[in-house]
Amino acid sequence: MKRYVFTISLMIIGRVALAQEEYPQQLAISRPILAGASSDQKAVETIVATNGVDKGATGIYTAGKSVLLQAGFVAHPGSVFSATVDPVSSWRLKSDMPGLSAQAYPNPFVERTTIEYNLPVNGRVQHTLMDMKGEVVRQTEGTSEQSKGLYKTQLEGNDIPTGTYLYRIQVGNESRTIRLLKKP
Repeated sequence: MKRYVFTISLMIIGRVALAQEEYPQQLAISRPILAGASSDQKAVETIVATNGVDKGATGIYTAGKSVLLQAGFVAHPGSVFSATVDPVSSWRLKSDMPGLSAQAYPNPFVERTTIEYNLPVNGRVQHTLMDMKGEVVRQTEGTSEQSKGLYKTQLEGNDIPTGTYLYRIQVGNESRTIRLLKKP
């Protein structure tokens, strides 16, 4: 099981599964990695990237032969980006596949932000907003089960002070925490 803890308070926890899936030989990445999101991409031979990595986002690219950062690629100040040439097995455990994902936009925000999350499984979803001390500011627990898929929810910030917050989404034993910045 891989665990990464980033200084931006973003945590990914994978579950080990027995099923396997194949990594691609070549991978082209053009979709930007938005603030608060994380992307760990692997290819057996080559990754070609023309995307951007926003401030507060994390991008980790690993390929067996080359990682090409083409015109248009930018890792903004305040992002975490890593490109590595290292052998990549053609098979990966399901624990390496994307699970629960979340991102917020706009982030930083003034009055409200949209939290977009993708559930990899069906289940009751719990949303928790915490301050940087880990104290719960708001918490909602799903009263009905949500099917796996993409969802959006609004976080109203008019009644919370300016500052940095952690927003955690949990379904089953998976959780994703993203950092939010409330501006004046």
